[in-house]
Amino acid sequence: MAKDGKFIVKSNDANKTEAESAKGLAANAINKVLSTLIIAIRNAVDGGLKEINKLLGEIK
Repeated sequence: MAKDGKFIVKSNDANKTEAESAKGLAANAINKVLSTLIIAIRNAVDGGLKEINKLLGEIK
């Protein structure tokens, strides 16, 4: 990713600068973190809903 403190850009054909490359890497990292958080939140909500469903089943 970095060499001598600078980002390596393999292709300058599409006018891709080092700053654009760094922005792309940052956006990719943020998307991965957000995806992980969404999965964790979904699992927590699922667990809570299962508990509620179980309790409602016992009440009937």
